[in-house]
Amino acid sequence: MIRTESRSHARSLTSCPASGASRTGEVWLLLCVVLLVSTQTFAAAPPARKPDINVFLITIDTVRADHLGCYGAKDIQTPTLDALARDGIVFERAISQVPLTWPSHAAILTGLYPFQNGVQDFTGQPLDPRFRSVAQAFKEHGYATGAVVSAFVLDRSWGLARGFDFYDDAFAPEAFMNRDLGLVDRRAGESVDRAIAWLTKNPRRPLFFWLHLYDPHSPYDPPEPYRSQYQAHPYDGEIAYADHELGRLVAWLKRNQLYDRSMILFLSDHGESLGEHGEQEHGFFVYNSTVHIPLIVKPPAGSGFRRGRVSRPVETIAVASTLLRAAGIHDTLEQQLQSPGLLDPNSQTDGEAYSETFYPFSSFGWSPLHALETSRYHYIDAPQSELYDLVADPEEKNNLAAAQQTAIVAVLKEKLKMRLQQRPFTPVDVGGRGGSAQLSPDALEKLRALGYFGFRAAVSPESLKAGLANPQDKLWEFNTILKAEDALQQRDDDQAEALLRRVQEQDPGIYVIPFLLGESALRRQNWERAAEQLQRCMELNPNFDNAMTGLARALAKLGHVEEAKSWLKKATGTNPENYRAWYETGLLEERTNPAAALSAYQKASAIQPNFSPGQRELGMALFNQKNYAAAAMHLEKARALGLEDAHLHNFLGICYSQMHQISKAAREHEHAVELDPKLAEAHLNLAYDYRLLRQPKRAQKEYEQACKLEAGFCKFVPDQ
Repeated sequence: MIRTESRSHARSLTSCPASGASRTGEVWLLLCVVLLVSTQTFAAAPPARKPDINVFLITIDTVRADHLGCYGAKDIQTPTLDALARDGIVFERAISQVPLTWPSHAAILTGLYPFQNGVQDFTGQPLDPRFRSVAQAFKEHGYATGAVVSAFVLDRSWGLARGFDFYDDAFAPEAFMNRDLGLVDRRAGESVDRAIAWLTKNPRRPLFFWLHLYDPHSPYDPPEPYRSQYQAHPYDGEIAYADHELGRLVAWLKRNQLYDRSMILFLSDHGESLGEHGEQEHGFFVYNSTVHIPLIVKPPAGSGFRRGRVSRPVETIAVASTLLRAAGIHDTLEQQLQSPGLLDPNSQTDGEAYSETFYPFSSFGWSPLHALETSRYHYIDAPQSELYDLVADPEEKNNLAAAQQTAIVAVLKEKLKMRLQQRPFTPVDVGGRGGSAQLSPDALEKLRALGYFGFRAAVSPESLKAGLANPQDKLWEFNTILKAEDALQQRDDDQAEALLRRVQEQDPGIYVIPFLLGESALRRQNWERAAEQLQRCMELNPNFDNAMTGLARALAKLGHVEEAKSWLKKATGTNPENYRAWYETGLLEERTNPAAALSAYQKASAIQPNFSPGQRELGMALFNQKNYAAAAMHLEKARALGLEDAHLHNFLGICYSQMHQISKAAREHEHAVELDPKLAEAHLNLAYDYRLLRQPKRAQKEYEQACKLEAGFCKFVPDQ
């Protein structure tokens, strides 16, 4: 999966006065602006926390700031967020630190830049345990903590669930079977239902709650009536729908007298390019279409903060400290945080906002991009530098870097370099499993110069030495790969392969191409071709654990079980949080080494307890050990997660029978035969249940049906 979870600003600026300045002084003059924020927006200092201050963090994925009514949009209805803006403080120039869902949320919740917490894209390791989340601070200070996330890309195995008492990342089992993992999500309506249900069942206060909605993320498919109302602009329809569903949560808060005395902070993780600069979605570039986001803070009543609008650039890493300070919490997490917060009176000065993307680098081997935005300028550090005057050119069409503003470029480039030297992430390479451990010191230094501090890179030392391609020059290849991925989602494998072959002819070193071809072959059960393509992927990126997992599956189907096991061992060694690899390990071990299979299933379920196939197989492994009580617990979990399988209900019924819970056993066996009327053993087990429940006529009927379906069961039919 390589698809990322894949403007006009009204500004009134006054230059700082100066005369007779040197050329360097002129540069600083151009960068200096007066902050036009009402001095009445903030109180002198936030008050101490009241015992009943509740804190709500709301993130709606993929929302451009200029597509909300409170940010000037005219063709979309967003009454919930518009009302929140009227009750709070609107940050007009909020900048996401990275235009990708998982890394952006990691920055929001840890208060660290991506190059500091090591989460720079979606190809690396989970969040390092060294870094704490704001949820951990709230929990340690007596808060009830809950979260509902709406996409698999924020699955708990990435590390963001730490500190939450409740972390709802459960998705329908069929979604895992029918869709790319990166596209597994659920609509806002279901997520808001789950949020309200948890809040209702958990009256303990104070609380910290995070709600994440995913709907505006591609593909754009809003439900009715938004599909019809926004037929020409389905992206806006998704935003309008998410706003409507969020309104139900706000209404619930008001009915329960929680709205006024709660801090509510809303923002998006990134925007959406919508075709600007040739990018359809997000993640590839760092123009304002994808990094300029909405951010609204509604302080609790009596906080002393006044409503208003803030025009200076702010960063999303300021969110964590803002939440803690609003609650009056002092925690060791503050040593980690990089910002005093959005509402801190000392932060009311002009500054720069940082952003980056390593998507072009990690997925394709092209140059990463870093950017620094001031109140006037947006500088993008790329193989060909870019500089935009956001006052004169808000759509970023006229690059001033080449000839007109070289001095400003030099200043901002130096500032960017200094920013990247602030506490960069240092991976802990256990057993040499990180890819960087295999690179020469020279290559490592080049990676650090690029701002890459992750665990592994798919770029060879030779490519680093020669210089990486500018993503601008690779736009055709990138868009063609995305078209191929769309074709794969539509099961048009022939079209997808044709598109990928065209790109591969131009650039044979892109590892995601054989990975996508291998995944396509796996789905079509062409095991030999899958193994061939995934082995090619491993040659190009030896540390890609998802490819190892797929290759193992293909090899197992070809009868090369031991080789498959070795690849799975390498996958779990490279990424111990890869629960799919642990799950596949269990499947391979269950016939010859039941103890190893049980251990693998336990690890998979511990990492992701909401993966229903893992719960089912763990339950069956325990069943085979005759541990019926433990087996029932995991089979019940799989059932609760929505896994509707006749065999699951049949074995769960046997567990209940062995535990002498005959009525429950009968209900499970009844459900099994409803799902699969031809499942003979379920009819036989149901006959036993009815006999024990002293329902002889119903028992006889099930005995006869079992005999009819399976002749070997006829011997169990009692004489009349």
